[in-house]
Amino acid sequence: MRERINVLWEILLVVLVAAALWIAFSNFRFSRRIDRYHEQEQEVGIGTDEELAQTVATLETELKERLAYDTQVESDPLDLTKVIQSKRFLARLGLRETVEQLGRMRLSCTIVGTDGSAVIKFMGRSHIVRVGDTFNGYLVEAIESERVVLSKGGARLILINEGAPKDELNETGKEGNF
Repeated sequence: MRERINVLWEILLVVLVAAALWIAFSNFRFSRRIDRYHEQEQEVGIGTDEELAQTVATLETELKERLAYDTQVESDPLDLTKVIQSKRFLARLGLRETVEQLGRMRLSCTIVGTDGSAVIKFMGRSHIVRVGDTFNGYLVEAIESERVVLSKGGARLILINEGAPKDELNETGKEGNF
């Protein structure tokens, strides 16, 4: 019986030595992988200040380009009055101008001076124009105290300053003249 116990102890000792060797070998392999990773990291330059500075510079350039991008749209693409012609539906949206009135340009006010400008109400919005601007396909030729001269294809259109209708809604949603 003593011999059996000695044999079991020897087997247990061999298993423990084998396990210790296996653990040591695994740790050695793992440390080699870590060393190779650090070598690659130094070669590529991952995490360096130069790479960070380059990334920040690229992002700042892209941001400046996006901020500088200017879209020129002659008409509001989300204006439903071009598609929806029902007066009842437009009234529910709060638009009191009829479709015919929306398609008509109205000179709301003029500012005369060295750099004069005018406010033209068109399609339910106020548009600020200056001499030389193109508005709805028309060239703004002149801005005078109470009128604006527009031209398109040789034809001239003169807008005379007129007040807003009493029941018209302005951009703030309030009634009356503005």
